[in-house]
This record gives sequence, C-alpha cells and structure tokens, in this order.
Amino acid sequence: MGEIFNRNLAALKRHPATFHLVNGFAPRFSPEKYQIESAKNGQPTLILREEGASPLTFHSRYNPEIEAEKQVAAGYDGQTHILLLGFGLGYMAEQILKQCKTRVGGAQLFVVEPDPAVFIAAMHARDISSLLADTGVALCVGMNPDEIGDFWNANLDWTVLERLAVIDYPPAKTRFNAYFERVVEKIRYLCNRSKGNLVTLMHSGFEFHSNYFANLAAGFSLPGVARLFGQFKNVPAIIVAAGPSLDRNMHLLRDIKGKFPIVAVDTALRQLVANGIKPDIVCAADPSYENSLDFVGVENETDVVLAIEPMTHPDIFNSFKGPKMLMTFGGGLHTICKDLREPVGTLVCWGSIATTVFDLVRNLGCDPIVFIGLDLSFQDGRLHARGSYSDDILFEKIHPFTSIEHESADYINTRGRYKLVRQDGKILYTDENMKLYRDWFEDQFRQTSAKIINATEGGVVDKYVEIMPLAAVIEKYADCAVPVRSIIDEALSRPVQADVKALRERLMHYRKLIRRNESDARRAVSVCRRLLNTCAAQLPAQLSGKASAEYYDVMKLHDEICIHKDIFAWFSIHQTRFITRHTMELNNLKASQRATVGDWIKEVVSFFAALESFHEYQMPLLEGAIASLGRADESKSSLEGDLSR
Repeated sequence: MGEIFNRNLAALKRHPATFHLVNGFAPRFSPEKYQIESAKNGQPTLILREEGASPLTFHSRYNPEIEAEKQVAAGYDGQTHILLLGFGLGYMAEQILKQCKTRVGGAQLFVVEPDPAVFIAAMHARDISSLLADTGVALCVGMNPDEIGDFWNANLDWTVLERLAVIDYPPAKTRFNAYFERVVEKIRYLCNRSKGNLVTLMHSGFEFHSNYFANLAAGFSLPGVARLFGQFKNVPAIIVAAGPSLDRNMHLLRDIKGKFPIVAVDTALRQLVANGIKPDIVCAADPSYENSLDFVGVENETDVVLAIEPMTHPDIFNSFKGPKMLMTFGGGLHTICKDLREPVGTLVCWGSIATTVFDLVRNLGCDPIVFIGLDLSFQDGRLHARGSYSDDILFEKIHPFTSIEHESADYINTRGRYKLVRQDGKILYTDENMKLYRDWFEDQFRQTSAKIINATEGGVVDKYVEIMPLAAVIEKYADCAVPVRSIIDEALSRPVQADVKALRERLMHYRKLIRRNESDARRAVSVCRRLLNTCAAQLPAQLSGKASAEYYDVMKLHDEICIHKDIFAWFSIHQTRFITRHTMELNNLKASQRATVGDWIKEVVSFFAALESFHEYQMPLLEGAIASLGRADESKSSLEGDLSR
C-alpha cells in the first residue's frame, strides 16, 4: 500500500464500519478495472472499465475540482445537512464542506457510496485524510438502504436538522439509480418520523410523563408480553384494526376464536364485543383521556388480555378488570425499572397502535400475519368501523340540519388530500397521517420474514403483501390451530419477578438529587446576575481570578445536570420546546469565536429557569409514585406473610 493510502487509512479509523470494510476489501481491489488517470490540470480522475461495457468516466478530464464546484453549487443552498449519493474520488464531498458555512455539531454530510472499490480507489489516488477526519462527515460505504437508515438514526442529531439537501453524484446515479431511490425513500421516511416524534413530544410529552408515574405501581408488577414471545411460531394470527371495512368480515372471526391468536387495536374492541367476538389480546398505548373512552362498556371483559404500555391513560389501568400484561416502547421510566424486574417485552410504536400490534404479533413468532380493518383510507365515505369511539365523535356533531354522512364527507374533503391508486386501479383518498402509516407498514412488511396477508378487503395497503379474502385465509390455514387460551393462561399464571422496594428506594434517591439541583441552581442564578453586571462583554477566555472560577462553576453545573441520563431525560420531555431551542443556541455559541460571557450566561440562566419549572412539575409526580409503591410493597409483604403461615 502506498503512502497516500496509509495516511487515508489512519484517518479512516474515525469511521469504524468503513475502516473494517476497507481492510477486508482492499486486497481484492482491482486497479485494472478502476483505473486512475490524470486530468489536463494534473488532478486524478477515475475511469471504470467493465467487460462488455463502455468506459465510465467519473470526473472531468480537464479540471475535476472546478466540475465538482459547479455540481455542488447546482444542488446546495446552505442546508444544515447533506446527503451525498456517490463519492467518486471525493471532489464533491470536499466542495460541500467548503460551502457548508453553518456547523451545528455532529454529522452533517452523509456520504453514500454503494461500491467499496470506488471508495478504495479514492484512498489510493488522493489525500482525503482531512475530509475523513472532519467530525461533520459520516460514511455509508457498501451498506444496503436499511443499514443506511439505521446508521442515519444512530448518527444524526435531529434536534439541529433544519434543512436537508440531497445531492446526486451523476456517475454513481447512472450505475445505482434504483438503489439511490430506495435510500432517498428511506431517509425521507425517517425524517418524517423524527419530525412527527418531536411534534408529538411537544404536544403530548406532559401526558406521557405524568401517566408513566401515575401507572408505575400498578404496572411494575404485571407480567410482560415477553413471556409470549416465540410461543406461537408458525401459527397464523389475525390483527384487527378499526378501518371501515372491518364491518364486512369481522363476523368470520367467530370461526377461528381459540384456534389462531386474535390481537386487536383498542379502537376495535367495542365493535368486536358488540358482535359477540372477544379478541385474545387487545393493545393500548395512547396517553389521552379520549382514548380511554374506547373501553367504556367493555371494562369487564375478563376473557380479553389487555397488553398495555405504561404511558396509557390511568383510567384504562384502573377500570379494565380483565388480565393485563405490560409492554414497553423502551422509553419513559423503563430505563430505571428494567434491571429491577423480569423482561417486559419491547415493541415498536410508530404513531398508530396498529404498528405496535403488528410488532407484538411478529414477536409472538406468528406466520402468516393476517390483517383485517387496515384500510388507512376513507373507504366508502367512512373513517372507522361503526361502533368505535372515534366514530361516535362524528355522531356528536349531528344536528337537525346535518347527518353522519355529511359530517364524514366534510372531514374527508378537508383532510383527504392524498389520492392513491391501488395496483388494481381503484382510486382511494387518505390523509397525511394514514399515508405515513401505510409507508411504514410497507417498509416493515418488506423486512419481515413471515408472510403478510392483507385480508382487509379494501384500503390502500397492497405492496409486499398477499391479498386474500379472510374466508379464504381461514380455509387455507384451518389445520394450523393451536390452544391459544391455554398458552396465554400459562404465561399469565407464573409469579412476576419484580423488586418493588428497590424501585421505591431508587425514586427516593432521584428525589434527593432533584432537591440538590434546586438548591445549586438557585445559587448559580445569583452568581449569573453578578457576572452579567461585571463582565458580560468579555470573552470567557479573558476572565481571571474569582470571576473565571465562578463562570466555569456555573457552566460545570449546567453540564452535570445535562449528563444525568435519567433526570435530564425527564427534563427534556417536560421542556421539549426549550431543550430543542437550547441545543441549537449552544451549538451556535460554540461555533462563534465572538460569543461573550453575557451570551453564554443569558442562555444558561434561561436553562435554570426551565429547570425550576420542571422541578415544580416533577416533584409531585415523584412523591405520588413513591407513596403508591410504598402501599404496593406493604400489600405484597402482607400477602407473602399470609402465604407463609
């Protein structure tokens, strides 16, 4: 290996995945196929010579650098983040870094190169060590689109993503057009999800967090759905969503009750029970009070297992009399509970409870997975199956001068702005949320090893699925029946391993930390006022003596509060808007060479003000949870004492 390659390889260690790929691939690199030649101005250019194909020139034969400058100027307009599709010899990537004036911290330029040999050619031909060492660069070399999506999620700080530029490198696009289309589809989907997650936190973060604490004692000692994982391998399962087509075929579920697992979304429970059908499991995870109304009238269904996430509205926890199993999305208080109890069972949630039901059934090991009621569109001029609370909302709007049909049509005309054409040519309308859910399902179906059958008999989900009427599904898989109820009962019957006392002691420790933070923050605010009065115009590096010590003590307190993984996570949920803005402001201050003591202190004072508001909100939640866990521990100890006598 040459000197240039070795220098680049040393810098590449910052990118472990690509470093290992290059080390493994380099011995097989073919310089005869990937030829390096000199352009007129002496800069290297790359020519691909494949048998049976015309040579493909990757760069200008006159001036590759000027060519790259023009290509970047045509596609880049100051966006904070860039997705570069193709690397070549790195000229475009270098130009992007030159033109990217806003540095927000973390990866900003994501380079996607599907052909490792092209990247290795660049490492042989040019000194790109500065590019590889830049902390704003992230490399996706030789990855498939799903791996790139995972890499994007792991390496992007989406709180600072303002605008994204997608820039094509023409020679690479010529070779891998379908691949790059799939990458762009994946990234756009993930961007929409991240945006949706942030909006959800801003609007519902209080509900999530408050419900976690309110439900902590009731949920901590429940058996987890993990007990059911893998217990229904190669058994068909029916997922019941609440789309309007459900009215057509749900009566057929009576024929398979007790033979195949029937797992329903909470919105469908009322109409199923009203039609004499009791699903084996119903899933609930919505934190809102409105969602709890889906259980009005079906609270006493003791033959139905409720799989419930701790952020669900407490009324559902308290009112439902049937057996319960705990599931988790991995957030909230799960991080402080998981080492104190048996596994819960972590599931995916992507905006709709139907996504969670699908992931639960997937974890059960079921195959095939059969959907009914998954319309994700306005089928037959309706929004939901008759009988759901969501449908009841429209009935409440009816007065002598309107009708349910008019209210439905008004909603659809207002929201149903997406026209989708199914593979059979039928045109249906949907809204933005349901279109996103459809994209999510189809993306997940493509990655799922089990067969997916859509027996909805309507709707817009028709990719990566087999379309089949429910009656035909039941007939085809009639011989695959298992004793569903006995399998579930066995999972429910075993004692739950959960240390209630240890969890209560942990919360008491957090209460102590928060009280200490309150005291420290009050003292820090007084120091900040003094610093603003005496040295606001100075740069931090110009401070000395007592002022310097006080300034850096304040900044240290700020950083210590931010690095506490549990308490800061709670703070971020309560103050999502502030933390999002605060992160951006800190990045701007770090990037500025002229940021004064006053600039920093004003931002930190706003941080302490938000922290005080969080403390006022958090302490009653902690006190309530500690008290309820104390009662639960006493009850458990009393029961164990009775059993021992």
